[in-house]
Amino acid sequence: MPKGRATVTDAVTITLAPAGPVHALELWDGAALAPLSALLGFALPPAGRTAGTAALRAIRAEPAVWLLDGPALDLAAITAALGDNGALTPVGGGLVRIGLAGPGWRAALMADGLFDAEDPAFGPGSTAATLIAHVGVRLIVTAADACEVLVAASYAPHLHHALERSAKMA
Repeated sequence: MPKGRATVTDAVTITLAPAGPVHALELWDGAALAPLSALLGFALPPAGRTAGTAALRAIRAEPAVWLLDGPALDLAAITAALGDNGALTPVGGGLVRIGLAGPGWRAALMADGLFDAEDPAFGPGSTAATLIAHVGVRLIVTAADACEVLVAASYAPHLHHALERSAKMA
């Protein structure tokens, strides 16, 4: 997958890049919540939400799993804060990040998806898992006019093509 590849239409710009340092944080009980919140500088978000900044972001992925993302990720400190109450697993190498920006990003997702991206509640800080073009993805709304799509690297070329096609119709 080429780094930085971009497709631009009047309605949406699509960029393609490796996902970078993404780690799955799994908590086995609530004992590590307070130490992790203090370390991260924010509370882990509830279902359907993200928290943090571009430097360090937590994305709620499952009932007891968050994706941690960003260059400020301090793996040793997070592992120490977890103790025996969870696990931290690198998953970024198997993911590709597709960025969608512009007024047509929501329409591009819905042309080939099973998700109502136009719901006003699905705004910045929201996240959802869904299918787009028969591919399982994680959607992360980063701004009113932008969204990131995390997808398994093996499905990225297919999804990128499908999104390019959808963007032309948006």
